[in-house]
Amino acid sequence: MGDELAIDRTFLAWLRTTIALVGLGFVVAKFHLVTQPKDDKWLYDAAGVLLVLIGAALQVVGYTQYRSTRKLLSQPQHRSGWALVTTAATLVASLLLAILIAGST
Repeated sequence: MGDELAIDRTFLAWLRTTIALVGLGFVVAKFHLVTQPKDDKWLYDAAGVLLVLIGAALQVVGYTQYRSTRKLLSQPQHRSGWALVTTAATLVASLLLAILIAGST
């Protein structure tokens, strides 16, 4: 039981890092509203989209690590599949945010 909880905590750490990167990407993309540059708006948007996409990729890496560690320890997957659902939702939300940022230029 202790190994299972440790694996879950590690997955949640990956998720926290992903959420932080996605949030940072959004803030960077909208930072131009505070500084109001005339020609550099595309740079803020590109950096924000890049951070959001890196966050999405990081969540996929976290899920891959979660599954491989479970397999390595010969523990069966949860029947609920919460890690897969969380990863899919985070990935979809990150991609939608990246599209929203890119489309708002």
